[in-house]
Amino acid sequence: MIRASAVLSGGNAMRHGAMRQGLIGGAVLAVLWFLCGWVPYFLTHAGGSLATLARLVPSPMTRGVFGNPLLWAVLVQLLMAVVLVTGFAVLIVRLSRGRAGFAAGWLAAILVAFAIGAALDLGNVVTGIGDFGIGGVIGTIGAASETTWWAVVVGWIPALVSARSGRAPETDAAPTHGPGAKAPDLIVGLIAAIALILIPVAAQAGDDATQAQLRQEQATAEAEADPSGAAAPDPSAEGEPVPTAGPSDGATDDGACTADSTTIMTPPPDGATGHRGQLLQLVNLAEEPCILDGYPDVAYGDQNGHLLDVSVEHGRSFMAEDPGPSSITLQPGDSATAVIGWDANSVQGQLAARSIWVAVAPGEERLSWEMPLDLIPGATVHVTAWQPAVPPAG
Repeated sequence: MIRASAVLSGGNAMRHGAMRQGLIGGAVLAVLWFLCGWVPYFLTHAGGSLATLARLVPSPMTRGVFGNPLLWAVLVQLLMAVVLVTGFAVLIVRLSRGRAGFAAGWLAAILVAFAIGAALDLGNVVTGIGDFGIGGVIGTIGAASETTWWAVVVGWIPALVSARSGRAPETDAAPTHGPGAKAPDLIVGLIAAIALILIPVAAQAGDDATQAQLRQEQATAEAEADPSGAAAPDPSAEGEPVPTAGPSDGATDDGACTADSTTIMTPPPDGATGHRGQLLQLVNLAEEPCILDGYPDVAYGDQNGHLLDVSVEHGRSFMAEDPGPSSITLQPGDSATAVIGWDANSVQGQLAARSIWVAVAPGEERLSWEMPLDLIPGATVHVTAWQPAVPPAG
């Protein structure tokens, strides 16, 4: 009876020692897994000769991680780490019959790596066969071969560490049985099995989240796309905001029309044989007459809200003659007009005018309107002087 108890006690000690060695080897296997997975990833993104060097490092993590949202990628990697550590420990105990050996450790590394790759492949088959059929889904598998080959190349390292991390004491009764011996194995094995089952589930959820994010980004890009083909807005673009007032020509004369006493209307432009003309109409809103003398102040903003580099010149255009500046007295409710003229431009892929800013005179506060116009950097517009509005006929 005493002899049987000693045998059982020694066997349990041997088995627990092998489990401890297996957990150490599994931890080394996990470290190598992530090291070989992330190093090639960073080298590839570094470009140049480093990208070429990345091809020499076998990677077990080409699927189910990179490109997925951070939360899902982290979850998948945590599950992989659990399977690597616990799966290796259970397998090495089973394969070595309670004594962690080098050959058993190398085989355990290969088997646990294959299990992770096979789980990812199985997940792809289950989720993709309905949409792509057998022929289409075959192209989505291959993780098992990648992870297995990786373990063949590097699996000897955790096997060596496990074998040398400590040996169970020798006994003359190696066979171990009983609930006390098997309970730790069952618990660790159950943890490994649950994590392995969850890996393809989490990987697929990450893929679904990635696709949903891409669809959202595409929908946003389409919504922001300019119908005329101009460049999309770029929140990170550098530029000067459109000034709310232009440089003043000098002191404002007494009785002059100002931004406080007037308003301006800017209907959409007219077009004729590749030319554009936009009417500006100013109305005196004050209860007293005001004097208007000169040209309106005009500027443009691009799709990023920055000042567009457009030359504004005084004078005639194809769409209107310029009478030249003259002193005009506007009675309350009276109006004056000016015309902006320019040649049509292709805005394809360009910064383009998406707002117009107009003031009664330089130095006065500008009014602005959102308005897509075919003006691009380097374009020139010609502005006529203010002149009394022509009353409608009849």
